[in-house]
Amino acid sequence: MRPINKNPWPIENGIPKIYRPPSKAKSDLEGNLGNYCSYCEVYSSDLEVEHVISQNQDNTLVYNWDNYLLACGRCNGKDNKATRPVALSSVHLPHRNNTFLSFRYKEGGYVIVNPLLSGHSKTNAENLLDLVCLDKIPGNPKYPKLNLNDTRWNHRRIAWEYAKRKLPDYESGILSANDIVEFALQRGFFSVWFSVYENHTPVKKLLVELFEGTAKNCFDDINGYQPINRNTGNPIDPI
Repeated sequence: MRPINKNPWPIENGIPKIYRPPSKAKSDLEGNLGNYCSYCEVYSSDLEVEHVISQNQDNTLVYNWDNYLLACGRCNGKDNKATRPVALSSVHLPHRNNTFLSFRYKEGGYVIVNPLLSGHSKTNAENLLDLVCLDKIPGNPKYPKLNLNDTRWNHRRIAWEYAKRKLPDYESGILSANDIVEFALQRGFFSVWFSVYENHTPVKKLLVELFEGTAKNCFDDINGYQPINRNTGNPIDPI
């Protein structure tokens, strides 16, 4: 999951901007983060302003910019995140953690918790997976009543196959790193492209730089843009 940097609360007429209704924050969020779901990473012109902590859980945060992210209707739907309770200290989130380290993306649309994680980092990554249900895929016994309309896994599968088809042309010099990232920007799925091109630093560099709002401090620009811990001062969960 792409780690992102939220802008500070926008100021209007010298005071923090109030969004009533919250949907009015959409343009400012898209200007900050691009037209990508903060969770499944799909590119969409029909994103929603999503409350990290739902209105059911705490209605004092309804108009709080710091509580907003962009989400597609499926990630934010009633059978996924919706009104599920969120404890900020017990879950990874894309604007607070390096969520690229939380998961591994694999061919076929699969998303799994990073097997290298342990302790609180592993638990918090598992909680994020359970929160937005990115592992909903046909055949997963965790979801015996899978909603067949939830095709997020298939969009990832298609993106992976598309990225993989472009790889030989990139490696042979037919396509440039800019060409590859232009394809990615039009389709979304930052983590899929970053995973398929994990051995190609020029592509990873442009993915980090050109996907609007990506948290650049989550990638080591000295060592091939490898993902690195975001919260190094937290001994319990440095992710």
